[in-house]
Amino acid sequence: MTTTPDVVLKHAVTRGVEEIVRAYGRSRVRAVPDGQGGAWIEISRVPLGEPYDQGDTFLVCLLPFNLPTADVYPMFVRSDLTRTDGGAHGAGFGVTTLQWPGEATPRPVMQLSRRTAGDPSAQTPLQKIQKVLHWLRTR
Repeated sequence: MTTTPDVVLKHAVTRGVEEIVRAYGRSRVRAVPDGQGGAWIEISRVPLGEPYDQGDTFLVCLLPFNLPTADVYPMFVRSDLTRTDGGAHGAGFGVTTLQWPGEATPRPVMQLSRRTAGDPSAQTPLQKIQKVLHWLRTR
C-alpha cells in the first residue's frame, strides 16, 4: 500500500482502505491520497470470469473524503474488456481516460457507472466494490 505521509486520510477513509487491504492483500492494493482526506484505490489482478475474454482486470476507485455519507465513485476497469459472447456491454459502461494521482500519464479505462441507491453509509467501501464486481461478472 502506498500513501503519502504528509497527507492525512479521514478516519472513515483509513478504515475503508484497511478493509480493502484485508480482503485483497497488501501486495494487490495501492492507496493514493487525493489531497482532500480521501484516497484513490487500485486493486490489481481482480478475477473476472465467464462473461469476459480477459481473465482479470484492475479496479481503480475513489474513496471520497466525506465517507461514510458519500458513495465510492467513480470506478474504472481495463479499457479492452470484451465479452466472450461478442455482445455489447450495455448501460453502465463507458470507455474514457483516467487522470489520477496514481500515475503521471493518463490511462485508457472503462468506467463502471453504478451509483448506490439510497443511503451510501449503509454499506462499507469493500461492500460497494464487491457489489459492483458482482454486477460486472453477472452482466
